[in-house]
Amino acid sequence: MTPPSRRRRWRRRVVVLAAAALLVVLPASGLLWPALPGRSGGATAGPADGPRPAPAPDPLVEDVPADQRPLLVVAPDAGGALTTSTVATSGDLPATVPETAVLLLHGYTSSAAGVADRLQAEALAAALDAVVVAPTGLGARTSWDAGGCCGSAARSGVDDVGFLRHLLVRLRARGAERAYVVGYSNGGMLAYRLACEHPDDVDAIAVVNGSITVPRCPGAFTALHLAGADDAAVPVDGAERVPYLFTGFPALEDLRTIAPAADLDLRVLPDVGHEVAPQVPATIRAWLRTAPTAPS
Repeated sequence: MTPPSRRRRWRRRVVVLAAAALLVVLPASGLLWPALPGRSGGATAGPADGPRPAPAPDPLVEDVPADQRPLLVVAPDAGGALTTSTVATSGDLPATVPETAVLLLHGYTSSAAGVADRLQAEALAAALDAVVVAPTGLGARTSWDAGGCCGSAARSGVDDVGFLRHLLVRLRARGAERAYVVGYSNGGMLAYRLACEHPDDVDAIAVVNGSITVPRCPGAFTALHLAGADDAAVPVDGAERVPYLFTGFPALEDLRTIAPAADLDLRVLPDVGHEVAPQVPATIRAWLRTAPTAPS
């Protein structure tokens, strides 16, 4: 008969081996650490590159008046040099701005500072001789109400379209004659919603890894759309439902049908997930330097 002490040692050894096997199997299966958007070829999107899986929809959030939401602003100073600053409200925008204004919209869970870094706001302002204004969405997991997506803002019906229109009115009153909106992910979806519903407010939009998330898009507008071929959050082939976003997206090729009056420049970037690929900021700058306007 095996002594009790030897049986106990054997049982401990079996438990250790079983635990080790689970640590190998579970990550590979996605049960321990679910796959994250932007994962492509072993690479995972950074902390602000996209939403993380959530067990339940984000909580409701109260809207904030358009003139009380802080902004990150990149604009030339009195000497012509670019300065980056955070202003408390839209009333604190520069008294005069260049002829070109760009609204820069971050993705779900990110911030004005995050998108300004990833889409190179200062280089964008310099290339276009523009003022670049980046607001931040609402909620603990910051988001925009782009229609079907995303987070607290969409669940709460936050008037983010009205907020953008408020900013554009203020910028035009200070000297802006052209207005562009550049958005990543959820920010790109909001750019689409603004252009779909109020095409006269913008000259053109540029969207990175976004989609149209409103049921109708009758507006006539011009858009550059850059999509990652390996994007798991907003797949180029569409998705009936992305679990952690609690919504689905149309296929990229279907956007022309959804927005029949729009002039869409749809480009798929190979080997790119939901991240902002290195070539994206320069591609957007080059496209906007052609001074795109809404189709006649």
